[in-house]
Amino acid sequence: MKKVVKTVSVADKEYMSDALRFVEEALKKFKVPKGLLVRSELLAEEVIVAVKNHGTEDIKIDIRVTKRLGDVHIDIEGAGREIDVRRLQKVNVGDIDGTEKEMDDPALEKAIRAIVVKALGEKLKYSYDDGINRISIAVGKAERSSLIMTLNALIFGIIFGLAARFIFPDWLSDGLCKFALDPVKTMFMNALRIIVGPVVFFSIVTCLSQFKNLSELGRVGAKVMGMYVITTVVAAAIALFFSRLFDPGVWGAGLSAATAEAVNISTDTDTSLLTTIINIVPDNFVKPFLESDTLQLIFLAVVCGIAVGAIGEYSKKLASLLEALNELFLAITTMFSRFIPLAAFCSVVLMIVRLGSETLMSLLGMCGVFFISVACMILVYGLLVMIIGHMSPVMFYKKAREGMLTSFALSSSSAAMPTNLCICTDKLGVAPKLASFSIPLGATVNMDGTSINLIVVGLFLAKMYAVPVTGSTLASLIVTVIMLSLGAPGVPGAGLVCLGIILEHLGAPIEAIGLVMAIDPFLDMFSTMNNVTGDMAVTTIVAKTEGMLDTDMYNKDI
Repeated sequence: MKKVVKTVSVADKEYMSDALRFVEEALKKFKVPKGLLVRSELLAEEVIVAVKNHGTEDIKIDIRVTKRLGDVHIDIEGAGREIDVRRLQKVNVGDIDGTEKEMDDPALEKAIRAIVVKALGEKLKYSYDDGINRISIAVGKAERSSLIMTLNALIFGIIFGLAARFIFPDWLSDGLCKFALDPVKTMFMNALRIIVGPVVFFSIVTCLSQFKNLSELGRVGAKVMGMYVITTVVAAAIALFFSRLFDPGVWGAGLSAATAEAVNISTDTDTSLLTTIINIVPDNFVKPFLESDTLQLIFLAVVCGIAVGAIGEYSKKLASLLEALNELFLAITTMFSRFIPLAAFCSVVLMIVRLGSETLMSLLGMCGVFFISVACMILVYGLLVMIIGHMSPVMFYKKAREGMLTSFALSSSSAAMPTNLCICTDKLGVAPKLASFSIPLGATVNMDGTSINLIVVGLFLAKMYAVPVTGSTLASLIVTVIMLSLGAPGVPGAGLVCLGIILEHLGAPIEAIGLVMAIDPFLDMFSTMNNVTGDMAVTTIVAKTEGMLDTDMYNKDI
């Protein structure tokens, strides 16, 4: 771990410039990209002001910039009164005429700020102990560097795999696979199993407890949330349709013989829809965690999330505990995700050495189904804009393309959120009041592209391992995917965790992830672009139906 430390006294008139200069130099030292550096510096300034305003006149503020596990963090501490961290997010709203003003609805303001903080994910963490305010800002460099490392691992894996298959002697290739590559891959898959149950449970519980006040937002809030759910259902249906139509993985039946013991499907099991619905409710609290039963875990999470706000004085304490547990398992997920490039390298080499050309063709077919599904869903957004909003879809795509490209490059809905907010308010003509609510909410709960990814890849791997998928399983799969899209954790590696949950639900071995691990970064870029396009489309449609859209600005060509 690398660390640089500085203490500033607010009694010094130059304390702010000294502090920001220190932060800037430290971030440059750790080679943080310029755009990320500027955003982090602005957030650090807001935090320092908040700590100063809640402290004494001569308060001293400690600032530490550290790099641990590849991530850069800015930690700021100072003695004083407790800070309401949500008020660090300055949310201004305006009427349709664009005049900015402070929100006069406390419930709306509170909910919007909570959503913004939730959308920031790992960016901001706060604690208050023994009269000390402690705020940590995760700069987020590691996520981007992890993507680059994974792509490099894919390239080197292909090169090494081809060499192992066509150049190395058989004894050397077999030895490398048996004593090096296989053990690393197996350990990584076992690590994923550790966190599958806790991650899905605590993510959904904290998500529901975070947004339990959404009902107070009235018609607009319900319409935005309803549209997000509808588009997720449509995305899931499109992915299911093309997966069943093209049936990628049909050439992978040869894998079933080698993995029959791992799959272990009983033909005597009752898989009817009625039985599936009945089994959603577990007969004890521990069993779903032990068996990684996804639907039962989701049921428990929903019940607990709703109940958190119904136990009076203990609600705040319990919510804090659940949030802490959620952060714990997200931190564990982040730790495990550091090994994704290594696991991806091993998976690619093993795939090239052991799998035949038909299996590789099946992988390409699966990618084709995924891209077709994403393209169709993006076209659906244009149809919704035209049919419900009575607006030109061409104009929507033309103005939304900047946000689509930004999200594609960053592979993060939260990171692209500032760009999307500007597009909605400055180009599409959405009232800031609605955009400030809908876009952060969409970055948190609207995961249409992720839903497509999970269904296409999940069904593909089930087919590759000859796992039968019945009608009732498909129905429950859609429900599972929708719930995961609402509560999916926003940390690196979370996509693989969600895919592991889907495979457990389908009855396929979690080791199947190894087949697609190396190409997951490519799929994730398109999934994120889909997610962000849906956020902007829903926001624009709701704005038009609620009279909160400047149609002249929307129709103005750029």
